[in-house]
Order: sequence, then structure tokens, then C-alpha cells
Amino acid sequence: MNTLTSGRATDSPRNDVNDDYSGVILSSPGEIRQLREVVERSLQQDDTILDPEFFLASVSKGWEPRVVVVHSAREVIGIMYAQERVISGVPTGVVYADGSLGGVLLANSMHQRNAFRVAVETLLGSPKVRGVRLRVVRGGCELSAIRQLTASWRLDAHYSRIKYGYSPIWKHHAHLHLADSYEQFLMGLGNTTRRNFRYYRRRFEASGHSLREHLSMGELRSAVLTLVPKSTLANRPSRITIERALNLVAAARRPLAIGLKHHNGEWLSVIGGWYKPHGAVLFLQHNNNRDFGPYSLSVVLRAYLIESLIRERLNELVMWADTGPPLSRYVTYMPTIGVHLDVPTYVWRVARGFISTVGPWLPRRLASAAQWVVPHPFSS
Repeated sequence: MNTLTSGRATDSPRNDVNDDYSGVILSSPGEIRQLREVVERSLQQDDTILDPEFFLASVSKGWEPRVVVVHSAREVIGIMYAQERVISGVPTGVVYADGSLGGVLLANSMHQRNAFRVAVETLLGSPKVRGVRLRVVRGGCELSAIRQLTASWRLDAHYSRIKYGYSPIWKHHAHLHLADSYEQFLMGLGNTTRRNFRYYRRRFEASGHSLREHLSMGELRSAVLTLVPKSTLANRPSRITIERALNLVAAARRPLAIGLKHHNGEWLSVIGGWYKPHGAVLFLQHNNNRDFGPYSLSVVLRAYLIESLIRERLNELVMWADTGPPLSRYVTYMPTIGVHLDVPTYVWRVARGFISTVGPWLPRRLASAAQWVVPHPFSS
């Protein structure tokens, strides 16, 4: 395969209407892994989300990978990462691609809009696909590509702004801007938050405990398995969920793993995630709040992490699937649009209408799955 940076097509109106582009859907992990050579030549160093191995590790239970490779002549110009919803092992024909962190399409900027359009066309043109669900950043080229597609195809299309708390099926990643220095960052916090950041860190250090940076994946796994039973959270993750999270961090091109240790060697807190261009993602954190609740271990470790990222001249920390106080007062959320595209067949329209009608009375598990089918959320 050739690189994503080569190719004859451009993003001009003439090329928007020609037949130079084609797409193919890959579903097997083996085929998807073979894309790595193409990706390696085009990917920014820390752009973990667009790595095939990381994508495969991110596919959780209830989903199957669907990766669209877009070609121009014999050259690969784009790779779109998507997943199909599966219920009890049965594919639904509903495919989802999430661009809320920018990780839905790998393509040269010259081909971005065309590659995205052709990828969506390829999915909707598959006899096994009934609908495509997209989450795109407001103001990006993806929306113009979708509108171009709907102007030339017969599709049932629905657009909606994804608001915070709009529906439990959407993840809201919290973006924390980092200042030029750690002291500047602290000065941007409220008085109480700034005082707590300083106080709990000084208390931690005065107790003789220590920070451990650059943990190995073995150390991260050991820390997580040790700390989960010592959490005070009501809903602790299952062993399967824990292992899946650890595998995802391990699949990152540049993993992030940092922890706190008691002076006796016991793990107190740990963070796992990965670096991205110009920032980092905090994916998991576990603390021994059962025995050390008054130490505010979460605040202490995040303070160390933020200071470390600022030293590396990174400008953003993204907290996966939201964050709580005190940092929740200082984060922003990427404005995104939800797009539902459905093939306009009679049977699929009837099925969607039926699901929309019975949705309010479905059990919680089925109601969550049904929200991928109909465009409006409903309570369970």
C-alpha cells in the first residue's frame, strides 16, 4: 500500500464529482492490523487514537470493528475508523464513528473532505449497513462532506447538537487548558481550589510519600489491581472492564502511567492514559480512598501530572468521559454534532418507528442499545 500523503485527487469541486475514489470495508482484526505500515508513514508521533492496534483495543463488548479504506487509483488516501453495534452477537447494521477527539479519519488535509464523504458512502452502500451514526466537531469539514453526500443520495438524515448530559450514550471528554507554567495554572484556579492543590500536596510530601513517574505496564497493572478493592466508589469496575482498560493503555503509541506510593511501598493512587499531539489523555485513575480519604489523593496526583505536562510544554489535559470537582469548574467540552444517516427502505423506516414508540418502556439495557437506532433520546 502507498502512503496517505500521496495521491492525485484534490479537494476541488471538479474532484468532488469524479469517480476517482473508492472504498472498502475491513472487519477482521488481521486485515486492520495490516494497515499499520500505511499509518506509520502518516501519523503524528503521539496520535494514538488513529493507530490500528489502539483502535482494535478500544472496541468493547457489543461492538465489531468496521474500518473503511479509501483509495484513489491504487493509493490509500484515507482510513476511517468505525464500529457496528452488535446485540447478543447479532449485527444491527448500525455503524458509529466518533470524531469528538479527532480520531475518526486519518487522511492528508488535501483529501480530508473527499475521503470522509467516500468512507460514509461506502458504509451506506454496503448491503449489511442500514444506518450510520456520526459524531463530528462543529465547524469541521466533515459536516460539509455529509451535506454534499445527502444532496446526491436519497437518505433519511437527522442532525442534532450534542449537549452536555444529552444522552447517556455520548461520552463527554473534559478538556483542561494548561498554562505556560505550573504557577500560572494555579493562579487561574479559584482561591479554594488553589489552596487545596497546594495544601494536600505539601501534606503528602511531608508524610514521606513519593511520586512514581513513567511506570511500566506491569507496574500500572499491579497498582490498579491493588487499588480497585480499596476504592470507596459504589460501582467498582469488573475484572473484565479493568483488563480492557489496561489493554487500551498498553496499546497506546506512548502510554502515560504515573502513581503515588506510601513510604512503606504501598500503592496510594495511579493514573493511566496516553499522550496525544500537544497534550495527554487521562483514561483511568484509582485511589486508596478507603484508608487515605483525607489525603485527597486524586487532587495530589493530578497536580503532579499537570505540572509534569506543563514541563513538557504540552497545552491540554483531556479527562476521558468527564471529571468531577474541583477541576470540573475549569474544563470545557468540545462542541459536537450528532448525525443520523439511514437508508430510506420501507422496512427500516418501520423498524425505527416501532423502536421510537416502544423506547420509553424498554428495559435499561435495551433502551441504551435502541438509542443508536432512533435519533431522539428517550428515558428507560
